[in-house]
Amino acid sequence: MISRVRGVLVRKEVDRVEIATPGGVTYELQIPASLFETLPRVGRELELHAALVSREDGLDLFGFPGELERQLFARLTSASGVGPRLALTMLGAMSAAQLVEAIRGRDLGRLQIVNGVGRKKAERIALELGDKLEDIIPAAVEAEPEVSLVEPAVSALMALGYSRAEADGAVRNVLKSRDGAERDVESLVREALAGLS
Repeated sequence: MISRVRGVLVRKEVDRVEIATPGGVTYELQIPASLFETLPRVGRELELHAALVSREDGLDLFGFPGELERQLFARLTSASGVGPRLALTMLGAMSAAQLVEAIRGRDLGRLQIVNGVGRKKAERIALELGDKLEDIIPAAVEAEPEVSLVEPAVSALMALGYSRAEADGAVRNVLKSRDGAERDVESLVREALAGLS
């Protein structure tokens, strides 16, 4: 079992990286699109948590920024109809904490912003995994303590006429650029509106 890969980043693309280890082996890992922005320059050292998936025609290695994402990937692929590629797309579309919240809250609209997830698939994922994420919730909340503010803020923006995708993106941009300041739903909505205008 390969649980982590550490070495020098020799190639990076939006959906994959190559890491050369000190032992002389170079691994190619498929990654969530959201991870690409945080990667170091080629030539720098990098460590990713990894999941090895066996297929009929070979093996695929997937890389994640932390253990929370790796665990969530494994949980997602245990749901019927969710393969490794879709699980990776889901992790690329929103943070692990937001994904956990959407699944536990049976938020079908939010799950459907993921490319490849229609209403039926969203329902199946929520039904199968809704009660199976308790063990990783504490880590998800710790990773993103303001996650409980996201849904009320998105709902408020949608009430003002914005689409879910627009509202979710604006709120996440505000949280991403946070400077350590404490926020409530009202201030989050106000800052998101400023970004949308």
